[in-house]
Amino acid sequence: AGQGKGVLSLRELFTKVMGPYFIFRFFLLPLPLVFFGSSFYFAGVCNLFLADILSNLHGFIVVVPNHADLYRFERSCRPKSPTFYLRAITSSVNFDTGGDVNDFMHGWLNYQIEHHCWPDLSMLSYQKGQKELQEICARHGVPYVQENVFIRLKKTLDIAMGRSKMRRYPDALEREADMMIWQDQKQTIGP
Repeated sequence: AGQGKGVLSLRELFTKVMGPYFIFRFFLLPLPLVFFGSSFYFAGVCNLFLADILSNLHGFIVVVPNHADLYRFERSCRPKSPTFYLRAITSSVNFDTGGDVNDFMHGWLNYQIEHHCWPDLSMLSYQKGQKELQEICARHGVPYVQENVFIRLKKTLDIAMGRSKMRRYPDALEREADMMIWQDQKQTIGP
């Protein structure tokens, strides 16, 4: 295996992770199409390959940009503490929301702030709870950010290309009583 815990060698990456997926997905899955001719098989492989690329692009665009260009955290906080929920809101952005078609196209991930506050709710509940969460944020002076997916994508690409950076989360917003060190962090920072 690789140098660190959980790191794979290049050989293991291809033989245990990528290889089995690639062989099953792009060679074995379309194999029944061979009975209809090699052109059917080739078309099946091409369709699966393009579908894989498009679904990964869609997944990236819907998930990553509503977390980028916000804050990075230097310390850990206790789950479900006041600091945890404040971070959940201030480190997430909603895309344009409203309307079942729009929400479906975003996979309801355009309600990222609601999802981080109430992860156990259904997707439809995010629609219903959005206004209430916006009012709670406004009442307590907590920023509730909502931007178009393409604006967020540009900000994400700016970070990826080194044109901008994630902001450091302000220490003034952290409650010391909520701070903690996870077990795996103790090993890296010592006693």
